[in-house]
Parts: sequence; structure tokens; C-alpha cells
Amino acid sequence: MDCAREYIMDHEHHQSMALTRLQPSFSMGLGSGWQAMLRLPFDVKVMGIEYTDTNGNPYDPPYGNIHHRNETLSGLGDAELEAQRFWALKNDWILGGGIGSMLPLGRTEEDPYIRASQSLKHQHMQMGGGTFDPILSVSAVWSGHQWGMTAYSNGRLALYENTKDYRPSSSVQFGLGPTYRFTSKLMLTSDVTAQHDWQAEWAGEPDPMSGRTAFTVGTSIIHRFNPTMAIMGQGRATIYQLSTEYEIIQRFVGSVGVSITPPTKKK
Repeated sequence: MDCAREYIMDHEHHQSMALTRLQPSFSMGLGSGWQAMLRLPFDVKVMGIEYTDTNGNPYDPPYGNIHHRNETLSGLGDAELEAQRFWALKNDWILGGGIGSMLPLGRTEEDPYIRASQSLKHQHMQMGGGTFDPILSVSAVWSGHQWGMTAYSNGRLALYENTKDYRPSSSVQFGLGPTYRFTSKLMLTSDVTAQHDWQAEWAGEPDPMSGRTAFTVGTSIIHRFNPTMAIMGQGRATIYQLSTEYEIIQRFVGSVGVSITPPTKKK
């Protein structure tokens, strides 16, 4: 890259990211086991960067901050709209499935690799993908008196490029794990999840900062205060990851959730 006229010694980029997401989800029953689900995320991404030479000493590259910066990015991410159907079967099983689309509400960027080759300031972190990608989900839940089990899968298929020649990553995820009910109001859930993300593309060329296979484990505590309100706390850790090119690992994710179900109107 022609980032500066000065000599640039061999050096390393040490980038840190703290990602926070507020994601309200809204669902509305449509009758006969159908419901509509909307997830609307708001992201805050805190980015940090340090440069060192190959011996670990601090280094100040002459190209300034065109590649990476200490900055905070915030804004809407891409929403998800899904129509879902659930079936209650014998032996305490519930099966469900859904189909829908990503809604491209998040901010997108120009091709960062072209801008870097022109020594122009650029951004690798996008808030959205800029495309209407179909999404699909299936789930199965078994609930015994104390023990139970959940299994689920979901996927996203990126079919085309947005107006800035970017095609997001397609992905698929599978999860399975037991549940345990301590009381009628307190439940523990855990699962192992496998996820594969294909590489995103810029103008048909693979994005080296995308593409991975990851295995994670998670545990949640759910407390239901009453029939209309529950709270959930979850921790999830990455136990193995294989990245296509660059190794970017999200080692731990913490989540807090609140569920509110308006009471049903009596007829």
C-alpha cells in the first residue's frame, strides 16, 4: 500500500474492540401458532489501536490514522423480521420454525481496501450489510418436570452485493443443550453452539477480515417474577475458533435480557 512517502519499517497492529449491543425484540401473536418477530439492534463499538515494531517497542507509523483509530462507533445495526410457527406435540415437545429477512438499517462503508491503496482514510467496521438477506430458523424444546432440552439452528444467506460492492457473510449456527428447573420461577440453561461464517466480499474479492468456524459454550439463569415478566443473565465463551485468514476472537460475551409479556385481554 502506498500509504506514505516515508520509509515504513516492519511493524504490527494491535487492535482491541469492545462491542455492546442493545437489541429489543418485539413479537406479536397472529393466531393458530403463528407470530411475527422483529429484532432491532443498536450497536456501540469502542475501537483501540497500538502499533509496535517487531521487537514489541512502541512505533508511530508515518501514515497517521488512515487505517485504524481510537474511536467509538454507534448506530443502528441491521434488523431482523421473521414470521414464525410453533407446534405443541405430545410428550412435552414444542417444535418451531421461522423465515424472514434482514432489514438493512445499519450504516455501510466504501471499499476499505481500495481507499487504503489510495492512501485515503477508511473504515473496516460496518454497522450493517446493506442487503435484504433471507434468514431461516428452526427449534425444538422438550420440557420435563425438572430436566429439559433445547436444540436450534438458524442461518443467513447473502445473495447479492450492496450499492458499495459489498456482499455480507452468509452464516449458519447450530446449538444444543440441557435445561434444569430449580423452582417454578428459576431455571438454568446451557448449550454448546457451532457456527460457521463464510467470507464476505468486496467487488467479488474475499474480505480477509471475515470468515470463521467457532465453537462456544453458554450458560443462562432465568428468573420469572410473574406470568408477564422475566429476567435473564447469560455468559458465553469461545472454546475453539478457526479463522480463514486473520484471527479475531470474541473470547467472552455477557448478556442481560428482560422479557415482558402483556397480559391477555379477557373475553
